[in-house]
Amino acid sequence: MGRQTIQRFAIMICTACLVSLLVSSPWADPAIQIPEPVYKGLRPKTMPFDPERLPDPFLSYLVKQGRQASAVAEEELKKQLAAEAELKRKKEAAAEKLRQLKTPRTELQRLTLSQLILTAIVQAEDMAWAMVRDPKGRGFVLKKGTRIGTNGGVVFEIASAAKKVIIQEPYLEDGLHIKYKSVEMKLPDQVYE
Repeated sequence: MGRQTIQRFAIMICTACLVSLLVSSPWADPAIQIPEPVYKGLRPKTMPFDPERLPDPFLSYLVKQGRQASAVAEEELKKQLAAEAELKRKKEAAAEKLRQLKTPRTELQRLTLSQLILTAIVQAEDMAWAMVRDPKGRGFVLKKGTRIGTNGGVVFEIASAAKKVIIQEPYLEDGLHIKYKSVEMKLPDQVYE
């Protein structure tokens, strides 16, 4: 056999294989449907390469520890400064609230407690009233919740049995919290007109 004969024989075998593949392939049978291609979503973006995050193999252990310690100290300093700023803001808010409580709105709030004289206490079944007099002789009626004095005081209780009026005045504790202290106005034994 010659070379040409071998080549022809090889071509015939290849052609026969291709024909048999085409006949047995799913494309040849119209009843078999080819599935649609499946498309995959994009991969999430990876972190960009950052050479600063790679450890330096030639860096000394002590230098590395020093850098980490300074980074921790810097972070602590930032936290401390933020906490101090928040504390300052809270103190300013508390001082502003106290200033608003002490702002006089009535004539009775423009007088100090030492200028006022308790002249009478009247007790009803469910409520008590008191009367105070200023240096000019004008009288003011007090009941629970009445604002009185230059320190932002509020009448807390009118005790007719004890013959006194208890007033609570606001103040700042530690410059941060508003607290109230009790101040008493007692009815004198004798009231002079």
